[in-house]
Amino acid sequence: MFIGLALLIALPPSTRFLFADQDELNQIRNAIREKGARWHADETSMSRLTQKEKKMRLGAREDEDLLAGVYSPQEMAPVPEMADAPATLDWRNAAGVNYVSPVKNQGSCGSCWAFATTAGLESQVMISGGGVPVDLSEQILVSCSGVGSCSGGSSSSASNYIRDVGLPLESCFRYTATNNLCSNACLDWQNSTYSINGWHRASDTTITAEALRNALYAYGPAVATMYVYNDFFSYRSGVYSYTTGSYAGAHAVLVVGYDDAQNAFIVKNSWGTGWGEAGFFMIAYSEVGGTSRFGYTAMVYDGYGDIPDPAPTPDPDPAPCSYSLSSGSATFKPAGGTGSFALYAQGSCSLASANAISNASWVNVSSISIGSSSVTVSYKVAENSGAARSARIDIEGLSHIINQQKIKPSRAK
Repeated sequence: MFIGLALLIALPPSTRFLFADQDELNQIRNAIREKGARWHADETSMSRLTQKEKKMRLGAREDEDLLAGVYSPQEMAPVPEMADAPATLDWRNAAGVNYVSPVKNQGSCGSCWAFATTAGLESQVMISGGGVPVDLSEQILVSCSGVGSCSGGSSSSASNYIRDVGLPLESCFRYTATNNLCSNACLDWQNSTYSINGWHRASDTTITAEALRNALYAYGPAVATMYVYNDFFSYRSGVYSYTTGSYAGAHAVLVVGYDDAQNAFIVKNSWGTGWGEAGFFMIAYSEVGGTSRFGYTAMVYDGYGDIPDPAPTPDPDPAPCSYSLSSGSATFKPAGGTGSFALYAQGSCSLASANAISNASWVNVSSISIGSSSVTVSYKVAENSGAARSARIDIEGLSHIINQQKIKPSRAK
């Protein structure tokens, strides 16, 4: 035992961490077996992080009123009982249509609250728009809303913001996993935002699994919070329930469906696709009110506001004008003769006033024929009785060169 300990201490830090990670993973797997849990633990993109880095992937911070159970009348709007709700609902495939935006990655920034609420708004827009994808800017919430930052934020306050102000497209302010400056967003982004009509809790009493299930069917995906323990970072697949590990922090997610056969909710996370089931996880109904306090605050959105009018598409700039010649030069014998070449136009050229000019008296332009995209120039070259010579015909900044050979001296008989 002491020899093994000495060897472990002598190993490089990175190797020692691998041993420690494997030991923690074995503890989680043993706890899963002992408690008869229905999920699988493995090394994931999250389990490899230090404890400090793991905490930076959380960040839910609810208002004191919400935690105390004090709500406004609007927030307490009742959710209708859905007696005809199906046994399984997955908004990723509702009658063959996906109403859930792709999994994103919040990175080393406690912005889960921004990702969950933004995902909720995206789903509302997609539900109302027949499943047409939309990608909205979480960075606006982090940098411009004043309701949170990379140190954490409130899902309810963020929901108020996307109701009152809204969010523009992701391209307006791309996510940087930093607090960033609101001034870095695109100009006048407030005039092109998507918003919700309103929001309220998933129940007008204590939130239960049945209440959350009804809310999902009645309104669509729901923003929920949960307590995260260290075993959750090693989740790979199955139906999660708490097994072992210390409390790490509160986390905001988007509930996108449920499965009565599995007694579980289907949830979208914001830790990228390298964690869980391609970024999603299932969690047992029993965790609502259980150790994870899943859904201790859960809210649904009342549809989306008006989709912003798209900015008018300006007429495309005309293609630049350019010319080319069918031939750049021609060579004639001393006897002279006739020749021709064409000028071709591309883009926004006007040929109406095209004119060909010879710079020599022995080359005469005989005709100019103007078409829709070309000009044909015909010319005549006079007989040469002396030395070799050259001339040119200029048209629209280009030159056609005419070379004429010298006359050969006659041989004496």
